[in-house]
Formats: sequence, C-alpha cells, structure tokens
Amino acid sequence: MIKTYLKIAWRTALRNRSFTAISLGSLVLGITLFFLISLWVKDEMGYDASFASQQQVCRLESEMIRPDGQVSKMSAVGWPVGNTLKAQYPEIESLTYLREWHPIVKLKETRFYEDALFADEQFFAVFGYQLQEGNPATALRQPYSVVITREIKEKYFGKGEALGKVLMVNDTVPYNVTGVFAKLPAASHLRFDMIGSFASACSLNPGMCEEEFAGGWFDMNVYNYVRLGKNTSVATTTARIKNLVQVAGKAAVAETGFKTNLSLRPVKDIYLYSGMPTAQGTVGNFKTIQLFLAIGIFILLIACLNFINLSTARSVERAKEIGIQKVLGNDRKRLIVQFLTEAAVLCSLAAIISIVLMIALLPAFNTFAGKSFTVSSLVTLENALLLSGIIVALVPLAGFYPAWVLSSFKPIKVLKGSFSHTASGALLRKSLVVLQFVISAGFIMCTLIMWKQMRYMQDQDLGFDKNNMLVIDAIKVPWTLRHDKAGVFKSELLRKTGITQMTAAGAVPGRSGWAGQFAYPEGKTKEQATIVEYIATDQDYVKTIGLPLIAGRDFLPNSEADVKEAFLINEAAVKTFGWGSPTNALGKKLSTSGKDGIVVGVLKDYHQHGLQTKIPPVVLSPVPFYVLFALRYEGISPAQAVADVKAVWDDVYKGYPLEYRFMDEDFQRQYARENKLRSFFGIAAGLSVVIGCLGLLGLIIYTAQKRVREIGIRKVLGAGIGGIVALLSVDLLKLVGIAIVLAVPIAWWTMHAWLQGFAYRIQISWQVFALSAAAALLIAMFTISFQAIRAAMMNPVKSLRSE
Repeated sequence: MIKTYLKIAWRTALRNRSFTAISLGSLVLGITLFFLISLWVKDEMGYDASFASQQQVCRLESEMIRPDGQVSKMSAVGWPVGNTLKAQYPEIESLTYLREWHPIVKLKETRFYEDALFADEQFFAVFGYQLQEGNPATALRQPYSVVITREIKEKYFGKGEALGKVLMVNDTVPYNVTGVFAKLPAASHLRFDMIGSFASACSLNPGMCEEEFAGGWFDMNVYNYVRLGKNTSVATTTARIKNLVQVAGKAAVAETGFKTNLSLRPVKDIYLYSGMPTAQGTVGNFKTIQLFLAIGIFILLIACLNFINLSTARSVERAKEIGIQKVLGNDRKRLIVQFLTEAAVLCSLAAIISIVLMIALLPAFNTFAGKSFTVSSLVTLENALLLSGIIVALVPLAGFYPAWVLSSFKPIKVLKGSFSHTASGALLRKSLVVLQFVISAGFIMCTLIMWKQMRYMQDQDLGFDKNNMLVIDAIKVPWTLRHDKAGVFKSELLRKTGITQMTAAGAVPGRSGWAGQFAYPEGKTKEQATIVEYIATDQDYVKTIGLPLIAGRDFLPNSEADVKEAFLINEAAVKTFGWGSPTNALGKKLSTSGKDGIVVGVLKDYHQHGLQTKIPPVVLSPVPFYVLFALRYEGISPAQAVADVKAVWDDVYKGYPLEYRFMDEDFQRQYARENKLRSFFGIAAGLSVVIGCLGLLGLIIYTAQKRVREIGIRKVLGAGIGGIVALLSVDLLKLVGIAIVLAVPIAWWTMHAWLQGFAYRIQISWQVFALSAAAALLIAMFTISFQAIRAAMMNPVKSLRSE
C-alpha cells in the first residue's frame, strides 16, 4: 500500500510541475538558511564547553564606581586582589594570574608574532588543561619558562621532544620549554599558543611587580581566574568577596576616591554574556544569537507557511479524485495516509536538495560568518534529528488539513460538481499570505533603516581627515627597538616625496588608548575624580591627524617641559572637568596616569571611536609610548605610499612583519558587527521576498486555473485584459497591503530598540516605511501581474472548450 501511495505522490508531483517547483523552491531556501544559521548558533553557544567543571571555574570581574556614581565594568582586577583572596577565602580551591604577552619569536632569520599569555604556576590547576609533555604543577614556576602547543613545538623544533629546548623571545630573552599541550578548541574565549610564566614578567621588571602587588588595587591590568570547591556556590562566594577592595585596600580607596565591587562569572558564561574579553580572547553576544536565530526561524516559517498554503490550495483540485476513491472503497484513514505520504515525499526531497545546497554554500557562509565549518559540521546526529523534526512537524500541517477536509465530503456531491471551496479554507490561505508578507515587509523596512543608519555613520563629520592616511602597526617590534628607531623611521619616511606628515602614538582615531584612567582636575575634590581616555603621542600628532585646536597651543617640538607636564584635552574633557569654556581650561592643573601637569591646549571634539558611543573625555600627552605610526600622503598613489613605507621599514625594522591599514578602512572596522547585521538582514529580506512571491505566484496560478471558464466568458462578453488582470490581482494585493500595515509598527519597534545602541543615530522617518511599502507592493504586483496577464491573454474559445 505504501508503495502505491509513493507512486501516486510522485505522479502528482510531476503532473503539477509548477506547484511542485514553487513549493520545493521556497522550502529549500527556508531550510537551507535556517540550518546555516543554526550551525553558527550551535558553534557560538558551544564556547568553553571543553572546560572541565565549567560551573566551578570562574573569572574574577571588577565593577568600578566613580565618585559621581557612574559604574565601569571590567574583566581585569587590581594586582593585590588575587593574593588576598587566596589567603583569606578557603572556598577558593586555586587561583591563577593572567596577563597579556606579545612575544616575538625568532626562527633562523624569520620572526613570528605568537598569541600568548603570562600565567602563574596555578594555571593548569585552575583550568585543568592536560600536558602532553612536562609537569603541569611546575611547568610555570620558574622565570623564563614557557609552555607551548604541539603545533608551535613542530613549527620551531620539528617532531622530536621539546622539553629543555630554548625559544629566543624578542631577540634577547631565552625561554626554556617546560611543557607541551594540545591546541585549544577554536570555541574558547581564551586564545593562546604559548604561556610564559608570570615570574618571567616580574623578573623583567621586578620593581614594578613589587609595587603593584603591594598597592596596585586600581591598576586593573591583570586577570584572575579561580576554581571553587565542589560544594561552593558562585553566588555565595560573590557576596562574600564583593567588598574586598573596600576592606583590604582601604588606603587606596581613600586616596583615589573610587570604589570597586568584585564578582565571579562562571567560565561558561564569559563568551556570550560578559561583553568583556580576556587578553587575547574574543567575546560573542547572546542578543545577536537570539536575533539571528529568530531571523532563521522566521524565514523557515515563511517557507513552511508557503508550502502549507500551496498544498491546501492545490489539494482542492483533487476533490473528484477523492470522490472516486471513496466510491471504490477507500476510507478516510487511507486517504489521510495518502496525503501525508505525498507531503512527506515533497518534504524529504526538499531536505535532500537543501543538504546539497548547504554544502555548496558552506565556503561563502564561512567567509561571511568568520567560521571554519566543514561538511562534517553539517553531517551530525543533532542536525539529522533537527531536520527530521522539521519534516515530522511540517508533514501533518501540510497533509493532514486537506486530507481531513476533502475526505469528509460526500462522494456523490463531489462527483456531481457541487463541491465548492469552504470559507474556512479561503480564510486560512489569506491569513497565511498576510503572515508571510508581514515578515517580508518587516525585513525590507528593517534593512532600509539599517542602511540609512550605516550611511549616516559613514557620512558623519568625524572631526578629522581620515583620507590619505596610512596606519602602521608596530606592536610586533620589540619595545626598545621600536622606540629607539622611531625617530629614524619617521625622518626617513618624511624625506619621501608625497609623505607630508607623520606621527608615532599609542592610538589613533578608531583605536583605543588607555581607557579608564583616573583623572584629578583642578577645582575638584578627590571625591569628584573622573575617568578619561589617555593617549600617548609625539609632538606631531595633532597636525598629522588634522585635529583642530580651538584654544591654546599644540605640543612644542623637542620640548622636555611638555613631556613632563603638558596636556591637550578635548571639549568633552572640559565639560567633564567642569571648567566652563575651552579658554578657561588653559593653564589648569591636571593629574592622570601618573603625570601631574597643566592643560596647554583644547581640541575641538572629534570621534576617537565609532558613533555607537558618545565622544569621551580625551587627554593627549607627549610621552614616548608608541605602538603605531600614522602618516599622511598627498600627490602620490596609495600603492606608492605603501611601497615607500615598506622600503624604509625593511631598512629600519628589518625582519619584523609590516602590518598596515588605511585609516578610513581602519575606522570602519568598528562598524563590522553592524555591517554584518545589515547584510544579514538584507539577505533575509531578499529570501523572504522571494519565498513570499513564490507563494503569490502559486496562488495566482491556482486562482487563474480555478476561474478559467469565468475568464473565458468575460472575454467573450468584451472584457479587456486590464479588467481581467485586476479581477485576478486585487484580492491578493489587498492581502499584501494589509500585511504592510501590520508590519509597520513591528518594524518601527524593532528598529527603535536597535538604534538605542548608537549615541549618534538617525530619526526613523515615514519615508522609510512608504518606500518599503511601495517596494513590497511593486514586487508583489509584478509577480501577480506576470501570471495574471498570461491568463488574461488566453484564447477564450480554448478555455471554454476545455471546460
């Protein structure tokens, strides 16, 4: 019997090729996009799943409270915090210190920049990583010890044993290899291939470490991870340690005027929920996952609704077939099984085509999502169960309703031709069309608003000229060499034709300086201290970047006095410090980042960061702390500017990698997430419109077939093509219009919430909705009219003869 049902299903699909192609096409698109999104969601949700005892391993986080009550959250802590916790809280089983490390390792004449951390000897006890070579209890105990991945071992030493061998770091410091571990899973919020002993960092600068461990409660540039005892509650421990800094660091709190609350975050929650990376790590966003998953579900929903709609519409044409089957003895149960089998065949075929399409699209999806999925990532038991679940859910919805309705009619009534469409069936189809286009029109509206916001940010006056600027990263050059040769590098490049200005600095617009620095302005008490972003520069920074001075002067060339005490601040800093006007700020005393000085100039506000955030108070200081260079070129091509830089770099910093970006592109990197979201919404809008239009096309084909005799009679009686097209189109276009009206408030609410994430944003105007509505209506009208005109132009004699 099943074999017979399968044959009927196959013949029915071939006999109605147009409906079959439309149904399959929409379902394939919906399943494909949904599964690609679910693949990404699963990867994001799986971060840090490899950690043993995820709930017991936690990161210590800080909540710094300014005197004015504002709060800053950080993933780092002050230096004494970890040691105090270990000494006073027995529920903390083990605790480790981490810090950023940027080693440059030399192999023959080539230098490599590796992802690395400094960590103390408790690192392996906290995280539970297993070593393939070496003793985890002692591997990070001694200064100048390093533990490396197996890939790093093979890169520098080949296949043999690595223990006891030496890596030359930063050209001068030999590190002994004391351990080898397997490479971490890609889905980890921590990223490193090497771990140097924390004692190494302190041996390189012992005075600094002694000072920091003694009193650096607010020097928040180390990371603490802890492993709690088995029966220890994270919430209870957090409550106990919350006020540690206020108690143990009472003197520092009194001196700075700031307070810090401590908390613990389980390692499994860091990537998605903290928003704060650790050292080399990255973080995701749970809200983004929810949004992308919702989009995938909506697209799949549209496709399924389309499939159900066309299935129910097409099934009515088979009323006489069902009537004959009932006369021949088929009961209701068998008819329902037949319809369900037909729906299952189509759904299974759509699933197979979707799998092939997913495999074909995987490379492009990897590029878009920044992942490295393989075919094996798709072919998993979980995905097979999910796909089966979709089919199992869809088959009854697409097959059971028409089977139940049609099998309920009396055979004699159907065979006499008195069968007619039910009002409930028509209402169902109309409701499904409206729901489809609510989603489609909503996506169009959201995409347009996102496009306008991104265009607004790109066209906004940033307060400086980012064009014809080249930014050169120098972090991979050892500190001493980088600074000793900075003057030579600049002077050699400035001799090149077309390179007009050049600066060395700790940050440029689009990059972060030292954020979260305490500032004590003149006229304010210690309790009124604030936080600024501090940027170390040379004396050429302002004129190279093109920052306009509105009061005072720029830094003076070769001025030791300026290095010791001069500051430039922006207008936002003037307001934050309460100094009134820029002119009034000149000569005011300021203390920040270990330097006491005076304000010699005020800069017009400019965007140091993207338009997601308000312009912060910024302080510039001419101190030699350089991690990059920036140059301006005129009268030469970008390629020539790069060639000149490369020639000088290879002479001054020979053997070190040259990394550069053009400043306009570099600044736009801050909008990468928003651009990706906009692109994704654009893809979703396009797919939803295509799927929705496929549904409309199927329904207009069905409507034209159902009314073929009526069309023929009208044409014989003198009706024109326009009138017949209107007859067939108006009802469906009304449904699209209703959908647009319903989509407007939904899209407005969604985009209003999204725009709150930007300090500088557009106003949502009615023109966006009008344009979106017009686009949706035009697309729907074109889709419907194409088939309606074709039906209207049919020969009426042929239509009436066939009836």
